[in-house]
Amino acid sequence: MSAVQNPVEIARERPKRSPRRTRYRLRVAAVAVCLTLMCFLAGAVAARVYHGRLLVLLVAGAALGAFAIGFALRNRPAFLAPSASLLGLAGYLLGAIALTADGADPLPVTVVDALVNAVPRTLTALIPVEPAPDTVVVPVFLTWLAATLACEFAIRYGRTLLGCLPPTLLYAAGLYLVGPNADGGTWSALAFCVLAAAALAVTAAPPERRPDRDAVVDGPAPSKAPALMGAVITTCVLLAAVAVLGPAAARFVTASPGDPREYVEPPQLTDIDLNPLVRIAAWSKYPDQELFEADTSGDSWMRLAVLTEYDGTTWQAAGDFRTAGTVIPGSGEANFSADVEIIGLGGKLVPAAADPATVTDLPIAVNLTTRCLLTPDGLATGSTYHVESALVTADPAAAETARPDLSDAGTVAVPPATPEIMATIADYVRTTYDTPYERAQGLADFLAQHYAYNPEAPSGHDLPALGFFLGSPADAGGQRGTSEHFAAAYAVIARLIGLPSRVVVGFEVPGGSSTVTAAQGSAWPEIAFEGVGWVRFDPMPPPDAVPVPPEDTLEQMEEETPSPEEDSGGGGEAEDFNDESLEQDGDFNEELGREAGGIPVWAWYALAAVLVACVPLVLKARRALRRRRRLTRGGPAERVAGAWAEVLAAAARAGVKVPDHANAEESAARLSTLEADIGPLPRLVNAAAFAPQAVSEEDAVAAAAIASEYPRTIRQQVKRWKRFLT
Repeated sequence: MSAVQNPVEIARERPKRSPRRTRYRLRVAAVAVCLTLMCFLAGAVAARVYHGRLLVLLVAGAALGAFAIGFALRNRPAFLAPSASLLGLAGYLLGAIALTADGADPLPVTVVDALVNAVPRTLTALIPVEPAPDTVVVPVFLTWLAATLACEFAIRYGRTLLGCLPPTLLYAAGLYLVGPNADGGTWSALAFCVLAAAALAVTAAPPERRPDRDAVVDGPAPSKAPALMGAVITTCVLLAAVAVLGPAAARFVTASPGDPREYVEPPQLTDIDLNPLVRIAAWSKYPDQELFEADTSGDSWMRLAVLTEYDGTTWQAAGDFRTAGTVIPGSGEANFSADVEIIGLGGKLVPAAADPATVTDLPIAVNLTTRCLLTPDGLATGSTYHVESALVTADPAAAETARPDLSDAGTVAVPPATPEIMATIADYVRTTYDTPYERAQGLADFLAQHYAYNPEAPSGHDLPALGFFLGSPADAGGQRGTSEHFAAAYAVIARLIGLPSRVVVGFEVPGGSSTVTAAQGSAWPEIAFEGVGWVRFDPMPPPDAVPVPPEDTLEQMEEETPSPEEDSGGGGEAEDFNDESLEQDGDFNEELGREAGGIPVWAWYALAAVLVACVPLVLKARRALRRRRRLTRGGPAERVAGAWAEVLAAAARAGVKVPDHANAEESAARLSTLEADIGPLPRLVNAAAFAPQAVSEEDAVAAAAIASEYPRTIRQQVKRWKRFLT
């Protein structure tokens, strides 16, 4: 039996740990840490367009988990690490899906749906994207894959430069996914570059054998000071170049990054949803049809569609639908709720009060322009959902004094070849009422008083159909229609007046629990006012009202309304300088002679000649005083408007008359036939009309100079007798 060894001797017999091997292991650990952080930063790029911080935590866990598995199995057979990483990815994705699921569907169904629809829903989701099973799968999967490849290349095979490639590609993919919808993330990009440089620097003198824990390095340790010093210097130079040249290079970049969402087809509408106005006719004929049950917290108008674009044939909604989660960004604080169960309402459009803030129990897409809702799978009997909205309310008192909101040109665009009856009604409303709100309400009153509701009226809201509705006699089927005809006709005529309009299709839903039928479905017009928003107007006639034939009111208007020359008081420069007293018969002088008794007849002839000779002088003096009044009195906006009136008056003297309903651009196009420059006057006129506070004193002086020079420029184009007399 051998003697027991001394512990000191046992310690002496143990192999001493090589300092070189320790440094080697520290270097491998440093590379692993740098690459793990690089994968995390690359995966977190996509989180810039996501709501909250949940995706950041998920990609951080994916980068750490994938690298931990690869690092732990770096010395095992090559097939073992990828297999274990695949199992880890499956488990991690299952946990991420379960964490973000709402529990509405069984977990297997949610997993399959998320995996199948991950890519298209990630690209079509409304920004900021809500973390959901189908929107977190792609970032988590790519982060895990990048970390696994980076660990294999850099740790197992000792190729650090090749190991930096997967996180770099992931970073580029994240930037492409974000597109122009977030900031550039300068600091994260700089940190990513520093980590890559650090990973390369610590492996500047790689071992001759593969980097595993049993690597044996023989021979004297090579000097790695020059290589390490070179890596540090190179990194510092690159960072300095980025700091100095980066801002300068950014000034030369004028193009915005491409958005991949533009290449993904958004959720598609069915035929009945593309033109929802056609539903009105069916609802009017079958008013007892049950559409859905609603339990609401108060009375509301639940919108189905908002239509802003009209091409003369159909009204359509502007913008595309984007997939959204339960939270719809851009809405205020919810103060209204509704629980809805579908009965007979078909299509994909989802009823909701404006503006919806949250929707649960139903997959939703949101129109980016109108904020209406759509469900990609379509509504079916028994479908239920809960919607909370931030009710949009307009202040009628503020609208009465507000200007029309002309910020969106699409809401005032009028298709060509509008029926003459529409222009006639627009002229009547424009002549009868003064303010924009009065005209909007006056138009609604005109339609309600002169037209009747007929549930049997055939569907149609193209220009010929609206012309028939407005202008055909009642005994021929005209002047009768549904809310489709009233709303569509109102919106087109409002645009002729200069009011931005749109058509809304929806339902009037009382508070509490009720069954919404087709009788509650209708269409109504809305007008946009600055600082107020969209205001609803009702052009529908009261029940059992007897309409007044519209031709009676319009013909009376034509008889009472003076001609443009008389109405403007010479504003069109077509002054009536013929005194009625000068248009008597030939016995005028004899009658004067008899009344005067002893005054000679020749004196009256001389007086009449003097008076006639003074008419041109009086008219010229009147025109000069009017010009001075227009160009010198009032604020800058009023003087710009006066200068515009002077230009139009001068053009009228030259034979170019501009209709009253023409806007500044249309008027400028007509004035261009005179070949005289009016400079920036049309732009100043628009500013004076719609933003008078933006017109400065310099603008008014420039407009006055143009108005003063314009008559002299076109003087030769005015007929001689007009130049002499006026």
